[in-house]
Amino acid sequence: MRAARLSRLWLVGLATLTLAACGGDDDEEQAAGKASGEVSVVITWTGSELDAFKAVMDGFERKNPDVSVKLRQIPFEELNSQVTQQFVTGSPPDLTVALPGLIRQLGDQDLLLPLDDLWEDWTADGAYTESLREIASVDGTPYAAWFKGNVNALIWYQPPELERLGLGVPGTWDEFISTLDEIKAKGEQPFAVGGGDLWPLTQWLDPILARVAGPDAFSGLVDGTVDWDDPRVVRSFELFGQLIADYFPSNALDRGFIDEICAWVDDKAAFVNQGAFVNLVAPGECDADLRPGRDFTFFLMPRVDESRPEVQFISGDLFAVAKDGGNVGGAKALARYLGSAEGQEIWAKRGGFIAPNANVSLDVYPDANDRKAAELWPKSDDVPAVYDLDDAIGGEVQNTLREALQQFVRDQDVEGLVSTMKQVDDRQSE
Repeated sequence: MRAARLSRLWLVGLATLTLAACGGDDDEEQAAGKASGEVSVVITWTGSELDAFKAVMDGFERKNPDVSVKLRQIPFEELNSQVTQQFVTGSPPDLTVALPGLIRQLGDQDLLLPLDDLWEDWTADGAYTESLREIASVDGTPYAAWFKGNVNALIWYQPPELERLGLGVPGTWDEFISTLDEIKAKGEQPFAVGGGDLWPLTQWLDPILARVAGPDAFSGLVDGTVDWDDPRVVRSFELFGQLIADYFPSNALDRGFIDEICAWVDDKAAFVNQGAFVNLVAPGECDADLRPGRDFTFFLMPRVDESRPEVQFISGDLFAVAKDGGNVGGAKALARYLGSAEGQEIWAKRGGFIAPNANVSLDVYPDANDRKAAELWPKSDDVPAVYDLDDAIGGEVQNTLREALQQFVRDQDVEGLVSTMKQVDDRQSE
């Protein structure tokens, strides 16, 4: 089982971590529900997203005038390694943005503060589904607060561009493929792809895997109950390889994420496959005059097989509190705020954000794109929801998968991709 393998994150120097940093008066202050002092927070956002998060922090500090927040920005690709190193050296941040793979690793080592009381309040209030709680948990114990949600498998387009090409919005997989073929026949590029940043390629594999292999196989890859050579997984790789061969641009590995979005904005491609955050990034980083809903919008990537049930493919950012951080009380107060409707509404009003808290009204979203994306966020457990695969797995498997997908873009070698992933699994089990 990979769940057991991933728990073996042997961190050198863990013996140096003690409870001294949060003892004595800090414990009493936390128990009394008060918060004060400086809270160190690790984040990964830059540009317009960083500006939005700073606005959220301003809201928290207004509500908690005795607390000051100190932000440290870490590149997304370096988050796991740098945060792990901080725990190794006995100087973890009080609060860190963390994806499920990192939460599992740190939670398995008893390095995170359980947030059961926060989750009892949230679930009683109907703010979150049980499946969202499970994503934030390790072996049933919640260690993280949801903050920024994201719905993936959104195919973004510009209505004027589709009109110029004489094309409509496809509603089925066959129509989707037919539309891509028509775009190629007109001498245009179907997609802009930012594979140079590694993670954008997972935005392609995950929805295909979730729909072709199914949610059970998808989740099985995370917990190790399904192997990479499972026929369902192989079929997913084969379909992805065909899409790459037929519709990816030749420079798919030369562009990064921002370049990908801006190339699409500049009409160098008809579509871009990305999450709901494009609604903020496109006008924030590429063209400030873009009007969401009028100049650009999206449709959900169609199901490959209409007879299969829909799967909600999500990702997003959570925050975990260090058990032995320097300001546990302040960090927990901030975690509560980040998971609240009040805290999430601040960014939601700015755009390019989905509030995971179900109590955030659709009315707070500034445009049709954000409202449409927010409606796709899971608010009940009736439809299976799966979290971004590589971020859910984390560790060496995550890094290997991202690099292997770059190679897959080059060669579409399904056997090679399967072999690479099985090898890293074998190393994890040793």
